[in-house]
Amino acid sequence: MDRICGLGHSLTAKQAWEEFLDNPGPIVIGAAQGASCFGAGYEFLLNIDSFLRKKGIRDRVPLTWVTSEPFVGHFGLGGVGDSKQLVQQIFAQRGITAYANHAMAEVTADSVRLDDGTELPYKYSMIIPPFKGIEAVMKSPGLGNERGFIPVTQQYRHPDYANVFAAGVNVAMAPPEKTPIPTGVPKTGYMSEHMAKTAAANIVADITRGNHVELDPSHMKALCLLDAGDGGVYMVAEPVFPPQVKHTLRPGKWVHGAKIAFERYFIWKMKNGMTQLP
Repeated sequence: MDRICGLGHSLTAKQAWEEFLDNPGPIVIGAAQGASCFGAGYEFLLNIDSFLRKKGIRDRVPLTWVTSEPFVGHFGLGGVGDSKQLVQQIFAQRGITAYANHAMAEVTADSVRLDDGTELPYKYSMIIPPFKGIEAVMKSPGLGNERGFIPVTQQYRHPDYANVFAAGVNVAMAPPEKTPIPTGVPKTGYMSEHMAKTAAANIVADITRGNHVELDPSHMKALCLLDAGDGGVYMVAEPVFPPQVKHTLRPGKWVHGAKIAFERYFIWKMKNGMTQLP
């Protein structure tokens, strides 16, 4: 079993994957209670499915998804349009078994045990763990909440420390609804960029005595290219939480190519300091 939260995790996950291919068997992919980044979990799951099909060994690998989401396609957002039905359809087409609305009681070296006692043996597993903030925040009293995330105003400024700004994953965001199993809110790269631009504008306003700006997190837009290896889903939710004013869910093989193109564009943009580009 491994986690993919950083370079070290990715390298050990790669090594375990290479060993798995020599002796394939059941795979369990999941997002534990308190996790937030469900889209990455779905991508990992669907890319594995696609890869195994290309290798011609998918029939030897039972593939299972376990999640704290109340239903598949919830994404920590409450769903986007008919995302529940879409994900159910994709899983049915690909022969993926799902256990939604479950907590993980225990993860051992060869099995995942759920809160109802269900035992899921595996030869390879990737679990997205509960999210928490960094140690520096956890050890700074009053800076973050009990999970180490930083509360902010709509200026992305700490409510008690005016010189502290935060953006992205480290921001404390309350879920839009209480779920039976604790389910975190994803803070996507798209959302993080808008938070960071708001924080930066307010830092400039502090320095220049200019006008401050605000961004209501519940009014943010979510845009995602969910890669599935041989296809994917283009997803837009505006605003990010239901009820959305408008939303788009568009599956298609073109999404995989679009994801690769975007990644190359983004890396080029950052390497060349073109951060002003879209």
